[in-house]
Amino acid sequence: MFSKALLTTVLISAVSAHQNWHQLWINDVTPGYQTGIRMPPSNSPVTDVTSNDIVCNVKNPNAGAVATVAAKEGDKIKVQWDQSGHPGPITHFLFGPVDDAATATGVGAGWIKIDELDNVGGKWANEIMGANNMTHEFKLPTGLASGEYLLRSEMLALHGAQTLGGGQFYMGCAQLKITGTGSKGGCTPTISLPGAYKASDPNIFIPNVYNGFDASKYTAPGGPVAVCGGAGGAAPSVPSASAAPAPGNSTVPIETPASSIVAPISTAAPTEAAPAESEAPVESSSVIVAKTSSVASVLPTLAPYPTNNATVPVTKPVRTTLATHVRPRPTYVGGAVTSEGAATPTGGSGAVKLYYQCGGNNWKGATTCVTGAKCVKQNEFYSQCL
Repeated sequence: MFSKALLTTVLISAVSAHQNWHQLWINDVTPGYQTGIRMPPSNSPVTDVTSNDIVCNVKNPNAGAVATVAAKEGDKIKVQWDQSGHPGPITHFLFGPVDDAATATGVGAGWIKIDELDNVGGKWANEIMGANNMTHEFKLPTGLASGEYLLRSEMLALHGAQTLGGGQFYMGCAQLKITGTGSKGGCTPTISLPGAYKASDPNIFIPNVYNGFDASKYTAPGGPVAVCGGAGGAAPSVPSASAAPAPGNSTVPIETPASSIVAPISTAAPTEAAPAESEAPVESSSVIVAKTSSVASVLPTLAPYPTNNATVPVTKPVRTTLATHVRPRPTYVGGAVTSEGAATPTGGSGAVKLYYQCGGNNWKGATTCVTGAKCVKQNEFYSQCL
């Protein structure tokens, strides 16, 4: 049952807890920050469960090519999301195998649920993840057919579930190339997206969510966890309440043409890249990026995912003049947006930087965007300079 204190916390954080999925690890090795994940243009939720946006979120027209990351059936997957104060579950689904994950939309039948974490011991998934650096771990099922897949991570915020259509879905899709031992169609049951969710479903529309609702009996949308190849799908994982250990300094090599110069992506702190003549060979890893963007022939070394909403540090690329831009990730303090310790203009004066908040109910900050951007309404609580 939700307490009055929790209700107050939820109302205060209604705007600031919008979130995205930013990073994944396979067997504790990461391909890099936001690598392999289709990043949406904003951190706003999807509320229309009949829309195609419920599949992999709103398509980002400015996003470049997304890498497809190699994995094996049974591998441990770890995901990391933005901090969230919204109560609700986290679930994971697979779609495939498909001919090309990079072009697959995922719209339609063929999705299977492979993981679910709801409310355990009176704590929702977001609270359990918050005690583990906003990470959650689960395993890919065994018995999967080899091929390319979409991995969909979904967090459902239930703070508005007392209103029909008030459930807020946050989701993202990663592209995987999985080596398996099963055959296509060997996992059941399957669902369709959109189609599997209805706004009136009792796990999406909960009129008594703040008054007498028994969260211990809650089950997330999408049906049961699938069984694959007769061996069973991945059982829901329940992380401990203690903080998760920081990822090790694992380096992930990237497959590229022999003529390309590539700096490996690592979870270690960034350092100045050495000249090519003195570079030591990189040890092989079981996790590789199977496909990479043709936009750049050089990838910078990235630092681990930041937990304090700071800008991700990027090292100088090796022998290239190509600049790498990482979108600032704002935090919300007292109605104003901050990033890198500096507040955006408030009181209605000044120009709001690209990707920062510029409006919404009770917004008291600036509403004029910098030259070249405009203030776009995402919902009644949040407008963003795009």
